[in-house]
Amino acid sequence: MPFLNPTADWVDALLLELFAFAMRATVLLAGAWIATKLLRRASAATRHLIWTTAIAGVLALPLLSVVVPAWDVPLLSVAAQVRAPGESAAAVGAGLRQTEAVTATTQSEPTVPTLTASDTEVRTQGGTLSQRLLGRVSPRGGVAFVWLLLATLMLARLAIANMRVTSWQRSSRPVEDGRWLTLARRLTREYGIERPVVLLENGQTDVPVTWGIVYPVILLPAAADEWDEEQRIAVLTHELAHVKRFDALSQLLAQVALALLWFHPLVWMAVRRMRLEREHACDDFVLVGGARASRYADDLLGLARRLTRPTAPAAAALAMARRSELEGRLLAILDPGMKRTAVRRARVGLLTVAVIALAAPLAAFRPAARVTATELEGQATLSSLPSKDAPVGRDMAVQTTPGAPSKPVTEVPPPRLETLMQRVGVVSSSRPLERLSAGPGLPAMGADTVPPATPIDLQTLIDVTKATKRMTADHEKGQMLAMIAKRYQRSDALREAYLDVVFTMTSDHERGQALIALMERDSIPTASTARVLRSAAMMTSDASKGLVLKRISPTTFADTAVQRAYLDVIVAMTSDMERSSALATLVKQRPLTQGMQLALIRATAPMTSNTEKAGLLLLFVERQGVSDELVRRAFFKAAEQLTSDHEYRRVMAAVLK
Repeated sequence: MPFLNPTADWVDALLLELFAFAMRATVLLAGAWIATKLLRRASAATRHLIWTTAIAGVLALPLLSVVVPAWDVPLLSVAAQVRAPGESAAAVGAGLRQTEAVTATTQSEPTVPTLTASDTEVRTQGGTLSQRLLGRVSPRGGVAFVWLLLATLMLARLAIANMRVTSWQRSSRPVEDGRWLTLARRLTREYGIERPVVLLENGQTDVPVTWGIVYPVILLPAAADEWDEEQRIAVLTHELAHVKRFDALSQLLAQVALALLWFHPLVWMAVRRMRLEREHACDDFVLVGGARASRYADDLLGLARRLTRPTAPAAAALAMARRSELEGRLLAILDPGMKRTAVRRARVGLLTVAVIALAAPLAAFRPAARVTATELEGQATLSSLPSKDAPVGRDMAVQTTPGAPSKPVTEVPPPRLETLMQRVGVVSSSRPLERLSAGPGLPAMGADTVPPATPIDLQTLIDVTKATKRMTADHEKGQMLAMIAKRYQRSDALREAYLDVVFTMTSDHERGQALIALMERDSIPTASTARVLRSAAMMTSDASKGLVLKRISPTTFADTAVQRAYLDVIVAMTSDMERSSALATLVKQRPLTQGMQLALIRATAPMTSNTEKAGLLLLFVERQGVSDELVRRAFFKAAEQLTSDHEYRRVMAAVLK
C-alpha cells in the first residue's frame, strides 16, 4: 500500500503542499472574518459576498500556485528527535523530491544482510502479514492516508446528496397550476433571471427547496396549493433570490473546500457563516420586494412548525426553513434597523480584485523547511542567511549557432552567479553556459552536453564554494556543487566549505546528491564523516538516509563519534526496513563500547516488525554477544517486546548457544 510506505516520495510532497495550502487558506479566511466583523452593520448580502469570494480564493490557490512564479521562503522549522545517549535532537528539513534512481536502488538492494541460514529463516518464517504491514507504517504515511480517506468520504457525501436531489426531481411532478406558473414568469422577468426555472411539486418535502446552477429547480411542498397570494409571492421571491444570486454555485464551492480542508476549523466556520448570511440575504430580498416583515416572519415560522421530515441535504440543495437557523433569521427580519440593500456590481468587482491581490502572493509563497542553529550540535552556524542582493536561482539555458554569438533562449543568469561560474572556468565570455550532469552515479541535471572540466586552483574552488552558500534555491545550489565536485581537490578547507553549503539545503534530493558526490570524490576522514552523518540525520526521507549510510567507509567506525553520529541517523528513521539495514551494518563492527551496544539495542526496541527486530537481535548475539550484564538486561528488555512467540523463542535459543 503506497499510502503506508514511509519512503514514498509523494507522501512528503503531499503533506507539505497540504500544510502550505492550509496556511494560505488561513490567511484568506482570517481576512474574510475580520472584514465581516468590521462590516457587521452592512447588509447580509455584502457579508455573504465576502465569505463567498474568500472560499473561491481558497479553491483558486492551487491553480494560482502553478501559474505565478515561485517564492521560496525558509520559514518552517521541523525537528526530529534523536534519542541516542548524550546526544541532542537533530533538526530535519522537509524533503520533497526523490529521484526514481533513489527508489530503484532502495528496492533492489537488500535491507538486512543475509549472514547465516538462521538469518534467512528469520526473514521467511516469523511474523504474520499484519505484523509485516505494521512494520512499514509511518506517521507521515498514516496522516496522508487519513486525509485522503476523509476527503474522499466528504466528496462522496456531496455526490450522494446530489444523487438524492436528482431522485427527488425524477419522482416529482411539474406544477400545472396556472396561478403558480404566471407568478413565476412575472417574477423571473422582474428580477432579470434569464435561466429557465422549473417548478416542481412533491409530497416528500415540507418546505420549498431550490437546487441547480444552469437549470435551477424550485420544489414546492404538496401544501403549497393552500397558500394565499401574499405567501406565494414571498416564497417564490425567496427561492428566486437564490437563483438570481447563484447560491447553488457558492454552496458547491463551499462543500468542495470543506472536503479538501475538512481538518481546518476556519473552513467549517466560513461555510456555516456563509450559509447563514445567504438566508439572511434572501430574506432581505423578500422584504425589499415589498413583503410585510410581520407576515413574512409568521409564514416562515409556520413552515418550520410543519417540519416533520428531514429537509433536503444541505450539501446539494437550499431549503427555505431549517429550525437550527430560525431564531436568528426571525430577529433579523423583525429588526427595522437592518440594512437590506443588494450588492452592486462595482463592489463585487472590487472585492474580487482584492481577493486576487491577496491570493496571488500567497500562492507564490513556497514554505521551505529550514533548521535552526539551536537544534543542531556540532554543525556550522546558519547565521549567514541570504541577503537581499543574493542571487536568486533561475533555470538557465542558451542556444548557440556555429559562427554566431550565443543567444539566450530563456532568462539570463544573474550577474553574480555568472561571475562565479566564470571564475571556476565553467563559462567564459566566449563559451555559453550548458547544463551539467551531477557526476558519476548521479542523475543528469538537465543538459545534453557536459563541458569538460578545466583546471582550477584550489583557492578559487574554496571561494566559489563559500559564495554558493548565499544562494537560496536548493536546485541551483545542487548544480553549483555538481560543478565543484567535477573539479574537486582533496582539501580540508574545501571539504568543510562544501559541507557548509550542504547544511543549508532543505531538499532531501539535492542534499543526498551533494553528499554522495562528495563521498565518491574524497576519502572522508573520521572527523568529517561524523559531520556528513549529522547532515544525513537532517533529512526526512529514509531512503535518502540509507543511500548515504551505505557509502560510509567501515574504517571510520572505530571512532566513537562516528558510531554515535551513525546511530543518530538510524534512530530518526521511521521505516523498519531501512533501520534494520543500517543497524545491521553497525552491529557487524567490532569492537563496540558498552555505551554503543546499549544505544544500538535501544534503537532496535521501537521497531514494530517482529521479523526485522528478531533478525537484528540474532545478529547482535552472534557478533557482539551479551556477556556484559547491562547489555544483557537491555537485550532481554528489547526481546520481550516481540509479539511473536516463534521469534522470541529463536532469540532466547540464540542466547543459550
